[in-house]
Amino acid sequence: MDGPDRTRTRELIARIWTPPDSWEIPGEWFWWFWLFFIHDENTIKTGKCRQVMILWSIKKDPKIRCNSLYIEFPLQLEKAWNGWKLNGAVAAWYFDGHDMHHDFVLEKSNMTVDMENKRLSAPGKTPSEFYLEGEEFVTRINGVGRTFEFRAKQTDRHPAVGPTFGASQLPGGMGVEGTRIEIMELSGFETGEDGTKKGIAGTAYFQKILVAVPPPQWYWGLYHFGDGSFFTSMVPYLGRAALAENLWGANLRKPTLPIKQDLLLYHAPTCRIFSGKRLEVKPVKIGAGLWRHELRGGGKGFSVAGVADAYSHSSWKFIKKIGPLPSKSAFIYNEYPATAKLKLTLDSGEMIELENGWGNMENSWGFLI
Repeated sequence: MDGPDRTRTRELIARIWTPPDSWEIPGEWFWWFWLFFIHDENTIKTGKCRQVMILWSIKKDPKIRCNSLYIEFPLQLEKAWNGWKLNGAVAAWYFDGHDMHHDFVLEKSNMTVDMENKRLSAPGKTPSEFYLEGEEFVTRINGVGRTFEFRAKQTDRHPAVGPTFGASQLPGGMGVEGTRIEIMELSGFETGEDGTKKGIAGTAYFQKILVAVPPPQWYWGLYHFGDGSFFTSMVPYLGRAALAENLWGANLRKPTLPIKQDLLLYHAPTCRIFSGKRLEVKPVKIGAGLWRHELRGGGKGFSVAGVADAYSHSSWKFIKKIGPLPSKSAFIYNEYPATAKLKLTLDSGEMIELENGWGNMENSWGFLI
């Protein structure tokens, strides 16, 4: 017999293929986001790994540009007999261990979501899909010069791992909500241009997010560790970075007006959760287009200090007109394959060190009106 926890898990998984509760706020943004970390023999030693990111999304803007893609859809979301349809875009990048393939997938797509069979399909020149098969989340990507079939499965059923759902409501119908699965075991295979097929292994992360507010600037990070632990951090903030790409170039600095400060460390060997609302992120430039995030924060009974270092970079630049004016606004969403190390110190004097973490960190700047 199923217990209440298992029933709740099934409900949260079903939520992944359900539409947003509303689609009325101008500028709101809805997406599914996968990060796949592909390991080799050096990943546990160094934290560096190949990575694939894919994003299926719609945005309530009739006209907007993302990198080289101009998107114009009068209707982004509509019901279908077995689910719903989305007129939006699919974007993916692939870091092959040496080079970043920025527009591994970047195209408009008339996507469909089959709620009953738990499947999202995105046809196009570089088609992709993801669906539930038994207990595995299967993602297929036919990108430029390479195809992937990723199979992600939860092996740790701790509530912190997920699936989890959270929502923050704001006045005027605005708000943010999301469903996440923090760490999954990854298998599958990839096929190169020459037809060579090989297996893959690693870990995966998933989120489905609705942002029904103007996107602020933020610092975000997600890191997995060899013992099954994970760490996430998030600091959305307001500041001079909103004017970057609009009045001047990017000049990141420690956030001065944080909206929120969140961190979560799950220590898998002891099944303990450390959640805090105090987090400082200091960006330090370490190379051409690369950053280090120096992290310091904590919560009740503990403190955390850590460093995340980027070793590659991709970005999505969004540009849209400001109403009837001839001027435009720009927003850049940066993603960085990164390594991480952390030190957790408890008030009791106990210390836990996590090294050679693999993951991804983000920063953003600019604004969209």
